[in-house]
Amino acid sequence: MTDRTSIDESTAQRTLDGRPGAAASGSPVPAVTMRGIAKDFGGVRVLHDVDLEVQPGEVVALVGENGAGKSTLIKILTGLYTASEGTIEIDGEPAVIRNPGDAERLGIRVIHQDRHLAGRLTVAEQLFLGSRTAFLTGRQLDRRAERELLDLVGLDVPGGTLVDELSVAEQQLLQLAIATITRPRVLVLDEPTAPLAAGDVERLFRTVRALQAEGVAVIYISHYLQEVRDIASRVVVLRNGERVGALDLADPDATLDAIVQLMVGRSVTEFGDGERVAADAGSEPVLAIDALTVPDRLHGVSITVRPGEIVGVTGLVGSGLEELADAVVGLRAHGGAVRLGAGGTIRSPRAFVRAGGAYVPANRHRDGILNRQSVRENLTLAALDRITGLGGILRGRRERAIAADLVERLDIRPANDAAVAGSLSGGNQQKVVLGRWLAAGSTVFVLDQPTSGVDIGSRQQIYAEIDALVAQGAGVLLVSVDLEELIGLADRVLVLYRGTIRTELPRSQATADTILAWSTGVAELASVPEPSPVPEPSPDPEPVEGPSTTSRNAASPTRGASA
Repeated sequence: MTDRTSIDESTAQRTLDGRPGAAASGSPVPAVTMRGIAKDFGGVRVLHDVDLEVQPGEVVALVGENGAGKSTLIKILTGLYTASEGTIEIDGEPAVIRNPGDAERLGIRVIHQDRHLAGRLTVAEQLFLGSRTAFLTGRQLDRRAERELLDLVGLDVPGGTLVDELSVAEQQLLQLAIATITRPRVLVLDEPTAPLAAGDVERLFRTVRALQAEGVAVIYISHYLQEVRDIASRVVVLRNGERVGALDLADPDATLDAIVQLMVGRSVTEFGDGERVAADAGSEPVLAIDALTVPDRLHGVSITVRPGEIVGVTGLVGSGLEELADAVVGLRAHGGAVRLGAGGTIRSPRAFVRAGGAYVPANRHRDGILNRQSVRENLTLAALDRITGLGGILRGRRERAIAADLVERLDIRPANDAAVAGSLSGGNQQKVVLGRWLAAGSTVFVLDQPTSGVDIGSRQQIYAEIDALVAQGAGVLLVSVDLEELIGLADRVLVLYRGTIRTELPRSQATADTILAWSTGVAELASVPEPSPVPEPSPDPEPVEGPSTTSRNAASPTRGASA
């Protein structure tokens, strides 16, 4: 197993009694106690007799693979589901939580993995929705929101900005501000750092520590185990709907490997030990990006990807990374040229797909999955030519065969291609998005944050599929902020800084420290070895029309890799 790289050592600072996430001493009554919690859906039990207890001022991590039951347990605590069996106590008193309103009245706040925001409201309107402060008008409300956001989470955005115009990272910080502005009794954070950059993670941790010092109980759900060690004092592990163990993180035996083995029931190695055959430097690129320009975001970015090669690109918030993948596949208006193979310039997503391109977007819930359609329909969506006959008539047997093969190949759970895709866990939804392009026989893959919010078992399978594609001659552009992922997969890593590529690092030189030095601009100020030369952008790039020039909710850079 590969540990998640910890970029900011300050996240390991001790708090309260000397351990990260530890409760203040002398707290006899737990802030929240869940005993014997069980949940049935249609006669199928998905949670089995689960216990969870958190003291005031304590951070307890809740971990497990996608589908282990973490989200179901939290939805019971926050009133989205009711338990089939079991009891809940808040501050030692029995609590009946029938709906989210009951939970809020008890002081329970949650930041869900899927952002629950009203996109057409302004930032100020969203922050103060339902509060008396909302009776302020115009600029007064905006200024108040700007001060609160800066003080609470360090987010510096105009109060009049539409929520839809924020990046995923900014939306996540806004959600954190909404949850903390009321000073909750219990705060639940569900994958809070998945879309965040290193600096934003530390902002979140500072906010959590401040709340912890005020006696707030925090339940922290994450696949990023290094962060779990940095912020929590205990970890509770779920597997297949059951509590399989709990570890005190002060115990030397509570290693990341020990946590992973409890999560998956086996030891896991994320990246294969075998060496990939290096791509032929003289071969024609399968993807050529020349002087790609997005106004105020990207400036003359040029990248080539050859057959059998994985090229990684990374950067921090504001570097242009959030806009790169959308521009490459034709979803965002840009200047410059994008070509697949020997074909012409790609000017639209349709042309990109027809030329053999595949796109796994950062926001799978909004852009990747048809939530109300079946797994089968999602998997075969890009392979209609394979499942239709004369006159466009659907060949149902062929469709079912393709879907069943991919469900087995990718270990999609539940193993039912008739299941509604929106009901799957995040990791299994991501497998469906990738499987769609496997069914289409694509040869060029643009993967934008492909394992964000995905558990270690699913990541291992996704990485194995990427390696298999490359071994068959596909080209992969990997846009990621997970440094361990880049270091483990990419043949070359390009670093974006303020809209331009500042360096190209071969695999042998791509370390977390080096990547961070270039992504933060430190490397250009220090005495460092000369980077590999980056091709000069072509002058006067030709503009390409796209559907929108507004900011999309692409995932923002995060830190290190998950474990």
